[in-house]
Amino acid sequence: MSDILSIGKSGLFASKQSLETTGHNIANANTEGYSRQRVIQTTNVPVVSYGNTEGTGVRTLGNTRIHDEFVEKRLNSHISQHEFAKERTNRLEQIENIFNETDNEGLNNVMNRFYNSFRDLANQPENEAVRSVVRDTATLIIKDVHRIRETLDGISSTIDRNLQKNVTDINSSINRVCQLNKEIAKLENIGGQSGDLRDQRDTAIRTLSEFFDISSYQDNNGAYVVAAKNVGTLVAGGAAQELSIGPVEAEKAGNNMPGSVEIYFKDRTGEPISKSFKGGTLSSIIQVRNDDIKKLRDNIDSLTFEFANSVNALHRRGFVNRQIEVSPNGDPVKFDTKGATTNIDFFKIGASSTNSAQTFDLSDEVKSDLNNIATALLPNASGDNRVALAISKLQHEKILGDGTRTLEEQYLQTIGSIGLETGKARLDAQQSEGILAQTKQMKERISGVSIDEEAANLMKYQHAYDASAKVLKASDEMFKTVLAIKN
Repeated sequence: MSDILSIGKSGLFASKQSLETTGHNIANANTEGYSRQRVIQTTNVPVVSYGNTEGTGVRTLGNTRIHDEFVEKRLNSHISQHEFAKERTNRLEQIENIFNETDNEGLNNVMNRFYNSFRDLANQPENEAVRSVVRDTATLIIKDVHRIRETLDGISSTIDRNLQKNVTDINSSINRVCQLNKEIAKLENIGGQSGDLRDQRDTAIRTLSEFFDISSYQDNNGAYVVAAKNVGTLVAGGAAQELSIGPVEAEKAGNNMPGSVEIYFKDRTGEPISKSFKGGTLSSIIQVRNDDIKKLRDNIDSLTFEFANSVNALHRRGFVNRQIEVSPNGDPVKFDTKGATTNIDFFKIGASSTNSAQTFDLSDEVKSDLNNIATALLPNASGDNRVALAISKLQHEKILGDGTRTLEEQYLQTIGSIGLETGKARLDAQQSEGILAQTKQMKERISGVSIDEEAANLMKYQHAYDASAKVLKASDEMFKTVLAIKN
C-alpha cells in the first residue's frame, strides 16, 4: 500500500508540474521570442519484490523548451540580410530624390537652358537682356550643384549621427547578453530551469542581428560566445567587448569627409573596424556613406570641374563687349581702366576636381559686369558671335571619357546608376522580407504556443491529476480496511 501511495503521489506531482508548465505557456502565448516548454517525464527506478520487477511511478527530469538551434541561426541570418537590404533601400531612395530630373528643375534641364541661353546670345551678342539670362541660368546651375553636394554631405552627416545611436544600442544588447549568460550559468549550476532566460538571450541576439551578421556558439569551457562575423568576439560568457565611436581625420575616413566618425572596439581604439561589419543596418549605412555617396560626390565634383573648365577654355579666348584700345602695331590691350579685356574665366573653379562642387561659382568679372561675358573672338567686332556659339555647342561635344561621352551623357549615367542600385536594393528587400517571413513561420511552428494544443494539454493533465488523486484515495481506503481488520 505504501508503494501504491508513492506511485499516486509521484503521478500527482508530475501532473501538477505539467499543469503549471501548460499554464505558463498559455500566459506567454503572445510574448515575443517565447518558446513553449514541456515537462520531461520518465518512469521511476523499478524495484524487485518477491522475484517480480515492479514499477514505482513517475519522475520528472525538469522542463525543456521546444527550440531548434539551426532554425534560430537561420532566423538571425535572415534578419541581418533583410535589415541590410531595407536600410540600403531607404538610404538610396533619399539619394535618388536629390536628382530631380522628372520636372524642370533638375540639373540636366538647367544645364540645357544654359547652353540654349548662349545660343540666344550668339544670335543677339549685343543684347544686354540676353546676357543677363546667360548669367542667371549659370547661377541656377551653381545653386543646383551646391544643393546636390550639400544634400549628399547632409545625408553622410546624418549617417554619422545614426552610427552613434546604433553603437549605443549595440552596447546595450551586448551587455544584456553578457548579463543573461551570468544568470543562466548561475541558475543551471543549482539545477534551476533556464528556458525563459535563454529565450531572452535569443531575443537580445536577434536584436544584435539587426545591426550585423552574428555568430554564436558554446566553447569548450561551456561559455556562450557571441561574435560579429569578420569583426571579432563581442561576448564570451560573462565578459563583454563593447564598441565605441570617434571622429577621424578626413584622410583616414572611409568617406574622406572632415568630421566623419568611425567605429572601434572600446578597448582598442587604434584601428577602426567600420568597414569590417557584414550585413545588417550598420554595414548598410556604412556602405552607402563610404561607397555610394562618396562615388556620387566624386562624380559631381568631376562633372562640375570638367563643365567649368570646358566653358572657361572657350570663354578665355574671347574679348569683352566694350571698346578696346589697340596698340600701334594693331594688338589689342589686355587690360584697360575697367579691367581685363580677354583671358577672362566665366566660372570660378579650383585647380583640381576635389571639392569642385563646393567651390564652384561665377567668376568675379562676370558677377560684376555683364559686358565681361565674351561672345566675340576678335576685339571691337560688333556682331561677332563665335565664342558664344562655341560654348553653346559644348552641349553635344564628347569631351569626357577620351572623347566617348558628353557632359550630359556622363551626368545621366551617374544618376542612372543610382536608379539601378536603388531598384536592385528594393528588389533585395522584397525578397529578403519573404524569406524572413517564411523563417519566422518555421520557428513559430516549432517553438510557438498553440492555444488549442495547450488547452487540450490542460484537460489531459487535469484528468491525469484527478486520476492520480483517486489512486491516493484508493490507497487510503485500502489502508483503512487493513486497520479495521486489526480492530
